[in-house]
Amino acid sequence: MIILFVGKFDKTWNEEYIAEGFENIGCDVIRIEQSTDPQLIHRKILQNKPDILLFTKYVLPKEVLNAVEKGREWGLKTVCWLFDLYWGYHREYRIKENYFKADFVFTTDGGHDKEWKEAGINHKCVRQGIRTKECFLAEGIPQGIIFIGSDNPTYPYRQKMLGEIFLYFKYFKWWGRGDTDEVRGTALNKLFAKTKIVIGDSVYSPYYWSNRVVETLGRGGFLIHPEVEGIKEEYPYLVTYKKDNIRDLKNRIIFYLNHEYERQEILQKNFEWVKENYTVEKQCQKLLAYIQLKK
Repeated sequence: MIILFVGKFDKTWNEEYIAEGFENIGCDVIRIEQSTDPQLIHRKILQNKPDILLFTKYVLPKEVLNAVEKGREWGLKTVCWLFDLYWGYHREYRIKENYFKADFVFTTDGGHDKEWKEAGINHKCVRQGIRTKECFLAEGIPQGIIFIGSDNPTYPYRQKMLGEIFLYFKYFKWWGRGDTDEVRGTALNKLFAKTKIVIGDSVYSPYYWSNRVVETLGRGGFLIHPEVEGIKEEYPYLVTYKKDNIRDLKNRIIFYLNHEYERQEILQKNFEWVKENYTVEKQCQKLLAYIQLKK
């Protein structure tokens, strides 16, 4: 299978790790930076005759759309794979962009089947996976509590919650507050090995959570995440706390700070679960299976 992938490949945590995932399951991936001249992308499509034109937040210009129409002759399919929340969130207006008109749209939002259908979008939920090379346990002496993520101005609850955690616990640090690239790749594995507790958080939406879940558990982090519909079905060993209940979060942090055996046991189970079920290759296989079933 030939996949022509339009995206950003300068960093492994952009689209590069996804391209690697498809290659690791036997696909031929042709990478094209999304800043490339549309005429060149047009020519690349016609020259290589890919089975799939894959993209993320790429608004397809007319030159590319014209090539797609010609590609229908050999069965070309357009596939959009996104990892953000849209329905009920400030970016919902973007659903009007033409990348949502792809033959197949995959996102990590599993809670809005009705909305996707009513919008005429052929949507399926496929979660993110972790880069296989980075799914390992590093060595370190764990201590302290951390959070990794942005200071989202559209989501003020996060600052309130973490502010209370900072006041209550002596050893707390917020990573990525000003720049989410502050700690990435294998540096995360090393950070988690030196950390007792990782606080999870995500803008609430049923059957949706951020990639920090798979990235934390698959790198050996001990994550405590807010309850959300569906998350325990996919991550049965995950420790959760009552949504918007900071007291419950504090109590669970205190418990696992003082119960090292239980913490280590859960950490290991979650790591093995992700390694077995949520590598990027596993998710790429799910995506391709859905496309092939719908031919």
